Amino acid sequence: MKPYVLLITGMLSVASTTYAADDNSTLVINEVMQSNIDCIMDDLTDFPDSWVELYNPTDATINLGDYKIGIKKKEEKAWQLPQKTVGAHQRVLIYCDKAGEDAGVSALHTNFRLESGKDGNIFLFKNGEAVDKLEKMAKQPAPNIAYGRKTDGSNEWGYQLTPTPGEPNCGNICDGDHILGAPVFSKQGQVFVNGSRFRLTITKPEGTPEEAVIRYTTDGSEPTANSAIYKAQFIENTKVIRAKLFCEGWLSPYSTVQSYIFHDQDMTMPIISIVMDDRYLNDAQIGIFANNNTHNKDEQHDWRRPMNFELFDAQGEAAKLNQLGETRITGAWSREAEKKSMAIYAHKRFGEKRLGYEFFPDQCPGLIEYKSIVLRNAGNDRDGIYMRDAIAQRVMAAHTDMDWQAWQPAVIYINGKYHCMLNIRERANEDNVYTHYNGLEDIDLLENGELKEGTMDNYNAFTAFYNEHGHTLAEYDELMDWKEYINITLLNIYFNNLDYPANNNIIWRPIADGGKWRWIAKDVDYSMGLYGGDPGTAGGYDHRLLAQWLNPDDSSIPASVSLDWESTRLFRRLIEDEDFKREFIDRTSIYMGDFLNYNGIHAIWDPMYNLIQAEWPRHRNSISSYNQWWPNYENEKNNVDFWISQRTGEMYKQVGDVFSLGSPVALTINKTAKSDVEITFNDVKLSNKVFDGKFYKNRTINLSGTAKEEGKAIVGWKVTGAISKQYQGSELTLNMPNGTLNINPIIGDASGIDNVELSPVNSHQSTLYDLMGNKVTTPQAGRIYIQNGKKIIW
Repeated sequence: MKPYVLLITGMLSVASTTYAADDNSTLVINEVMQSNIDCIMDDLTDFPDSWVELYNPTDATINLGDYKIGIKKKEEKAWQLPQKTVGAHQRVLIYCDKAGEDAGVSALHTNFRLESGKDGNIFLFKNGEAVDKLEKMAKQPAPNIAYGRKTDGSNEWGYQLTPTPGEPNCGNICDGDHILGAPVFSKQGQVFVNGSRFRLTITKPEGTPEEAVIRYTTDGSEPTANSAIYKAQFIENTKVIRAKLFCEGWLSPYSTVQSYIFHDQDMTMPIISIVMDDRYLNDAQIGIFANNNTHNKDEQHDWRRPMNFELFDAQGEAAKLNQLGETRITGAWSREAEKKSMAIYAHKRFGEKRLGYEFFPDQCPGLIEYKSIVLRNAGNDRDGIYMRDAIAQRVMAAHTDMDWQAWQPAVIYINGKYHCMLNIRERANEDNVYTHYNGLEDIDLLENGELKEGTMDNYNAFTAFYNEHGHTLAEYDELMDWKEYINITLLNIYFNNLDYPANNNIIWRPIADGGKWRWIAKDVDYSMGLYGGDPGTAGGYDHRLLAQWLNPDDSSIPASVSLDWESTRLFRRLIEDEDFKREFIDRTSIYMGDFLNYNGIHAIWDPMYNLIQAEWPRHRNSISSYNQWWPNYENEKNNVDFWISQRTGEMYKQVGDVFSLGSPVALTINKTAKSDVEITFNDVKLSNKVFDGKFYKNRTINLSGTAKEEGKAIVGWKVTGAISKQYQGSELTLNMPNGTLNINPIIGDASGIDNVELSPVNSHQSTLYDLMGNKVTTPQAGRIYIQNGKKIIW
């Protein structure tokens, strides 16, 4: 965690304050906290981001509803306070947490939070005039530190040695020079092998008052003035230490945390140490574990709780991340699980505004700016192979343009105890867009039709547009990224995701002119035969999900969980257009011959399985409520393996049936030659050198390509099977015949003129061939031919 040492100079320079001493008839700003970590909990059982205490210095009751409060100078932008009375010489606490209207009209929550950096403002308005204000406040010296009047209503300001929200100000203040630093650990936290032992000392930083002491805890709680004083000790088993300096007359910043993890086997994945007050997890009233054990939304709580987050990616090395942040429980039905999914948030008011780490170097190289991540319990797949969602998303995202959630498993320790294995995942919300689109924040974003960011205006216009019949693909192209939509749709249909599109449907667009709607893949775990994949069932490899998207009321198809007429309307309207239908059919066929098949899926899945294989038994043993009736991992893995072995063939059949295309015909490209080439098939760049799939008869095949070897090029195509012919040039167009087709590129010199000789007169008696190898009987002057193994100009 970032140390806070001597960040502010001078008590009176912290802010300029205006308080009319000759007019004691109004409320005044009495105390503020720019970053409330856990100093006070509000009426929503949450920790507000920041707060302002107002004080009534008069002998009469004052109506709070006569006032507005804001962070802008313009009164019309300020937040209207509710109709409540503030008694004489009483205080009222205003929670500045952006809860606003969501908290109710009578609640004391605003639609803004205080600026935790420098130059923040607070204005208190009455009758259109600012009756009190704090302007250009200094950057917060540390979280949980309050700035206020020395005593209630006085004109002397400073940092409160003890914050007093809702209570009389303590009368003890100090200036910015009286902020203690962070204790210094002789060894930073790291992951050790069993059998290690070392002596740990913790010392005071230079410039610390002599009388200051270091107090600490090992149970995750924040040290207090009553906590034990630290003395050097030997560390030989897992221990987490929170340490903090205390000195009378000085401010203590939030604690510093170091985790010493003694892991009993070699690291095969990152280890994350979460250190936090156990009450925030398990307390019956305020704990986020204790109060999220149902799928009933009315009984679920999104409370955020402060925690320290450390990430270790190598044994014997210091943590790559060690910072204060927040966590909350995520998910719907999966909250019933013993090991719950946890969102992890960074914010500048905690010290570090981002999680600055490359979590997914193999999937998202170079991306290190994360506002949040989620440690996911695999959702519906938590008792299955623990990675259905990740497999499906990674297979599609590795080969197509798609917004998605990258994956990396990690071992989780909480307060020094092994917790379980969770999957580090990107968020499927505005934070995903921020990370992948260079900090883009001006967006509209909706989840299942519910606005999360921006406005509804463009979305309403878009839905009105596709509610109409008869629009062309060119018109849709003005509004949406239809290619990405095909990718998202195929992801869910191919893997038979039964929890989409009426659920987990994330749609977003940049607000800037020309912004098009895109989708973010989310939670594809209800797929690949989860909860039973027998043929003829909704989870079976033969489930006709494509047909169901086109007719949700088809009673001959087993029902899906999240599919209805409204959620599939866009797809049905698009399919009405012949251009979109052609693209959808072709891309489905091309993907299945390229990567969306048994071998392509295993190319992604196998390394993922190898990554968790060693950790899986201990993870399962950590779950006391483990379902003994559930198949063991290998059985479930085999079930998925069989499912994907059948799905591609079944999908070819279903596409043919739905669109009356008949049975597809075998098609290979570059299978025999295996040349090092890049080939584009109907405007789709193939991911693999070899295409081995099927295509529907009478459909157009357009191929083009380049050779990767320098100086070489595709100079033609050799076609065998139902058609037996050689074609000249780097491009090829033909119709798929009613029979097997094998196409192989012919590689030649890129210039087309390699070792060319002038034809001598006496060589005119030898046989000539064109560059495609066809015999030539009537050569033309000036053309290049092959004669006796050499290129010649005739």
